[in-house]
Amino acid sequence: MKTIKSRQSGDTGEALTRPGPAHIPFTTASLWRLKGISWVWLGTATICIVLLAVGAPLNINLYRMALPFALGMAILHSAALGLTAARPAAGVLVSIIPMAVMPLVSDPVGAAPMPFSVVAMNTQVLVICVAALRSHWMVPAAGWLASVMVGVVSNYLTMPHGQSEGAQYNVVIFAAVSGGLMVAAVVAQQWQHIRAELVAERTVSAEELSRRRLAEERTRIARELHDVVAHGMSVVVVQATTATYRHPGLSEEVKAEFDDIAANSRRAMTEMRSMLGSLRNEQAGRELGPQPNLADLPRLFVSARSAGVTIPEPELSDVERYDISEVIALTAYRIVQEALSNVIRHAPGATVTIGFAVNNGRLDLSVVNSSSAVGAVMAQLDKGAHVGQGLIGMRERAAIVGGSVVCIPTSDGGFSVTARLPLGANNGNASKATNSTKGSALP
Repeated sequence: MKTIKSRQSGDTGEALTRPGPAHIPFTTASLWRLKGISWVWLGTATICIVLLAVGAPLNINLYRMALPFALGMAILHSAALGLTAARPAAGVLVSIIPMAVMPLVSDPVGAAPMPFSVVAMNTQVLVICVAALRSHWMVPAAGWLASVMVGVVSNYLTMPHGQSEGAQYNVVIFAAVSGGLMVAAVVAQQWQHIRAELVAERTVSAEELSRRRLAEERTRIARELHDVVAHGMSVVVVQATTATYRHPGLSEEVKAEFDDIAANSRRAMTEMRSMLGSLRNEQAGRELGPQPNLADLPRLFVSARSAGVTIPEPELSDVERYDISEVIALTAYRIVQEALSNVIRHAPGATVTIGFAVNNGRLDLSVVNSSSAVGAVMAQLDKGAHVGQGLIGMRERAAIVGGSVVCIPTSDGGFSVTARLPLGANNGNASKATNSTKGSALP
């Protein structure tokens, strides 16, 4: 049989693709989150409207500002509060403008609070608190310091009737109240950050614990497989190897059969060790396990023939013209391997016809065995409490690379396994297919 080309690991089409945006499912929790955000913005807009409705008339009646200044200062200060909710630094900067301009254009009536109105001071306190909740602490601190400096400068330079004792008290009260609320808001923000970081750390810890438990479980499975299988296979190898010495006078045909049994057992132990290595090391590379392809089928056929199965040489001239990817070749090999294993177990002595063909960009393979006189007896003897996984494994391997497997009895009492595999595994499934087929052995 001619050697069929198989691509190297770098030619399997496993090029990385740019991941698309992750789809976040719409849940009740996300709905409530959206509702919460909507209520926050609705509340902010309501507060801005109330401050505007109160501040503009107050500026006209109590501080005798001209209409453009009275309305403009109220609109600008209320808008600064809304802007702070979205852009804290810009909102704080805008809020300083009406605070600085208001003392210059005011002519207070009687004992009206100076240098700022009550509405202006309340608005500025809200601006500073919102900035403290929405940004780094330096932004509200700078806004608080600038507001206090504007109040101090207004007491000495810009007030229309000069400095007053009440104006000084107002600046002190404003600095104390706004500073205290700013510190409380900063502490609340830091608490939220610490809480979020704690949740993230707990999530990471849970993931690490899950990975550690998975690694421990993989190690336990590998250890138990080694204890259960390795001892039995070692006994088979030793008995088959020493049979010619323990039983002198064996014919050459019997000696050759014992040699085949020993060779097949050693090969099975090698693949089992590779599989156990993959279980123990999740990040193990592909070199841990053998990677057979269609070119290794002759050795598989020889092994099956030594077990009494008749296999005519398959025709591969149609397949040899194509460059079959490594993953697809490995998957096809494992399907043929499993099908022959089932024939050896359930239909010893049967004739197996194996066919390969390439049609419409896919590799079609079939393994069809005839009926066996002792097949029914072997099937009864092989019954047990366990459920066979061979056919399931073949279907899973084919599905991973985008193919399919059909397993049905034939009309003459035999069995047919037909697989359809794409010539090249797609990028998203290539690595999964390699991992799933790595180190697999005859069951």
